[in-house]
Amino acid sequence: MQQKFRYLDSHSTHTASIWSSILREVHLLKSKGFDFLSHRSKRIGDGRNTRFWLDIWKGDKPFCDAFPHIFALELNCQVSVAKKLAAPLDISLRRSVRGGAEQQQFTDLSLIIDSVSLTPSIDRWVCSVSSNGDFSVKEVRNVIDDLSLPTHSESTRWVKGVPIKINIFAWQARRDCLPTRINLIRRGITLESSSCPLCLTGEEDVSHVLFRCSLAWAVLRRVCRWWDLDWQSWSSFSEWSSWFSSIRLSSKVKSLLEGVFYVAWWYIWGLRNRSIFDSTPPTRSVIFDDIVSNSFH
Repeated sequence: MQQKFRYLDSHSTHTASIWSSILREVHLLKSKGFDFLSHRSKRIGDGRNTRFWLDIWKGDKPFCDAFPHIFALELNCQVSVAKKLAAPLDISLRRSVRGGAEQQQFTDLSLIIDSVSLTPSIDRWVCSVSSNGDFSVKEVRNVIDDLSLPTHSESTRWVKGVPIKINIFAWQARRDCLPTRINLIRRGITLESSSCPLCLTGEEDVSHVLFRCSLAWAVLRRVCRWWDLDWQSWSSFSEWSSWFSSIRLSSKVKSLLEGVFYVAWWYIWGLRNRSIFDSTPPTRSVIFDDIVSNSFH
């Protein structure tokens, strides 16, 4: 494991090896706010497999960063903790420590080293993401999900009049969990384009494909006309929810109407998928008829 972490630190990201792919993902996560390498450190045993200057083993950063003036004097940058502590601290420096910042850093480093006691056990990596220090894929996955997946405080709404698969789809859409092109790119998937495959005029996030896209705009407008409602140009679920809460209908009728919108979004998303994956372009003119005929089944 020691060698693998060093490999991550130094290996090129421009080759096609598996480790290069892993390293690219590590850098991508760092750009999104999760620096995986900063969460690993060494728990010292005998100090033989830990680099004194370059590994994080005391404090929250390596000594090369914490004491740069002293590190600049070091002749053996790769020296282990065990070898460094077996001799006077300044014996491997290329010259004596001078006053000012050098002397202050040397004094501070000496105080830290005086508190270190080596043991017969081997050094091991620990991960600060887990409470017990052991690396856990689940714990890291939870941290990454908290950073990358959208959160939504709105309670789940289930409409009895529509199939469960459409209810689940609407729940995913309202939480921005659909595999839109923008969401795929955020997850590190490389795409040729982030544009909406239906209108080609905007980046495809969930608000665009279900509200702002010209197809969605036309379909939702026809739904409102069908129900004799004043149509508004919504740009997000938040705006639609505010409008839906304001209309005056009985609870039963309102539930039916909500189901119609769920079905409409389902068919819009289905047309979007067929536009991407089918060999022939789907017919758009029948989408509203499909919505009407399937809204109450």
